Amino acid sequence: MSADGLLRIGDFSRASSLSVKALRSYHEAGLLVPTVVDPRTGYRSYSVAQLTDAAIIRRLRLLDVPLEAIREVLSARDPDVTKKVLGDHGAVLQERLVSMQRSIDELQGALDTPALHTPVHRRHEPAATVLTVTGTVSEATWVDFLDRACASLTEAVGEAGAVAVGSFGGCYPTLLDDDVQEVVAFLPVAIPPLLPAPSRSAGVQVGELPATDVAVIAHHGAYDDMDDTYRHLGAWVAEHADPADFPVRELYLVGRAETDDPERLRTELCWPVRGADV
Repeated sequence: MSADGLLRIGDFSRASSLSVKALRSYHEAGLLVPTVVDPRTGYRSYSVAQLTDAAIIRRLRLLDVPLEAIREVLSARDPDVTKKVLGDHGAVLQERLVSMQRSIDELQGALDTPALHTPVHRRHEPAATVLTVTGTVSEATWVDFLDRACASLTEAVGEAGAVAVGSFGGCYPTLLDDDVQEVVAFLPVAIPPLLPAPSRSAGVQVGELPATDVAVIAHHGAYDDMDDTYRHLGAWVAEHADPADFPVRELYLVGRAETDDPERLRTELCWPVRGADV
C-alpha cells in the first residue's frame, strides 16, 4: 500500500491523465497543491481526493477555460458558479454546457458520497516475448497510431510464421508532457521469430515484457472517457497496493480491428503493482 494512501506525482499523473509537466505547473500556480512535498527531495505526493479536482481541471482545460476561472470553480464548489464560468467563456460552449455541467457536478458530489465500487482485481502477468512498434503520439494521433501498429504487428506475425498468444496492447510510461506521449504497441508471440526485412523496415522489433503483478480494471466502450476509468483504478492502487516502476499496460481485448462500434470496445487497464493486498 502507498504510504498514507498517497500517490507520488508519476502515479497521480497516470490516474488523473494529467502530465507531470502540467501537475508541476498547477502546483506553481496554486491550483492543485500536493498534499505532501518532501522537504528533502522535493517529491510531490497527492491524496486520492485530489483526483476529483484534477479531473475538473483537465476537463475545463480541454475547453480552454482560463486558469483563474478554473480556480473560481474549484474554490466555490457551487454548480451555479460553474455554470456562470462556462457561460461567460463564450457562445461556442453552449452545445457542450449541459453535459459538462453534469459531469462536474457528479465529480464534486463524489466527495460527499461513498466511493463507487469498481471491479478492480490483481493478477500476475508472466514475462512475455512480444513484437513491438514504438511511436510518439499526440492525443489527436494516438488512435491512428494504434490502428497502424496493430496492422503492422499482425502482418509481421504472418510473414514471420510466428504464433500470436495474447491480445494486442500498448505500454504507456508516465505522461511527462502535455503534447506528446510515448507508446510501445505490442503483440505477444510464442517464441522470438526471425523478422523479414519489410517488418523491420516498418519498425517492428522483438522485445520482452517483464513479469509483474498488475491491478486490472475493465473499460467498456469508447476511449474518450477512459480517463474516468484510470481515475478509479488509481484510487484503488493508492488504497490497496504499492505502484511498481513499470509502464501501465492497456490490453485491447476487443479493439478497432474487431469492431466499428465504439460501444463494443473492451480494454483492460493494467497498472503494475508490488506487495500484497491489504
